[in-house]
Amino acid sequence: MRAGAGGVRMERPSDQPLHHVHGHGHGKKKPMSRIREDDEHKSSWWVWALVILCTLVAIGVIVAGATVFAVYLLYKPKMPYMVVTGAQLGRLVYGQDGVIHDLQVSINILARNTNSRADASFSRVNIAVGFHGADLARLQARPFRVARESETPLPYDVVSKGAGLDPAGMRSMDEALKRHVVPLDLFGKARTRWKMGIFLNLQFWTRISCRLHFNFPGNGTALPIDRDSCRSRSP
Repeated sequence: MRAGAGGVRMERPSDQPLHHVHGHGHGKKKPMSRIREDDEHKSSWWVWALVILCTLVAIGVIVAGATVFAVYLLYKPKMPYMVVTGAQLGRLVYGQDGVIHDLQVSINILARNTNSRADASFSRVNIAVGFHGADLARLQARPFRVARESETPLPYDVVSKGAGLDPAGMRSMDEALKRHVVPLDLFGKARTRWKMGIFLNLQFWTRISCRLHFNFPGNGTALPIDRDSCRSRSP
C-alpha cells in the first residue's frame, strides 16, 4: 500500500497469484429437481394405468361369472347319457376247444337327452361286448343328434364268429353254462356335446361299463337288476 497525493492506492503483493474465473458460455443447466419431477410423473402414470387395467380385468371376471351363473340357472344343464333298456342272448355255441363259435345277442341302447332347452349330439360312439377280457363284438356308430327332452334308439345286434378264450376264461364259461347264467360285459364311451345359449359349448365323454347276466340256456333274457342299472356316466 502506497500513499500519494491522490490518496491511498492498494497494490497486489507480488507473491499472490492471480485467480481467473472461467465461464461456461451462455447455456443454462437444467435443475436436478426438474428431472426428478419428470421421473415421478412417468412412474405415477404407469401405476395408474396398471390400477385401471387390473380394475377392468376384475370387472370382466365378475361379469363373466355372473353371466355363466345366470345361464346355468336358466338352462339347468343335465348330462346326456346312454342307457340299456333291453338285452337278450339268442344263441351261444361254445366248444371244448375254448372258442366261442357263434354268438347272437341283442342289446337295446337309448341315447337320452333330458335337457329342456338344448339339443345334444353324440359322436365317436364305440361300444363293445366281451367275456372275461375277450372282445366278442364292437359297435361304432356315426354322429347323431338327440333333440331336447327326447331319446334316440341305438339298436345293438351282435353277431360274433370265432373268439378264443384263455384258460381262465374257459373255466369261467364252463361254470356259467353249468349255472345257466352267462355274464357278458358291455363297455365303451361316446362324446357328448350341447350348448347353453350362445355362451357355453359343453363337451364331455360319457362312459358305460356294466355286466349283464343272461339266463342261458333258457329264455336268454338279462336279469332286470342288471338291465335297469346299466347306464353311462360322465365325470
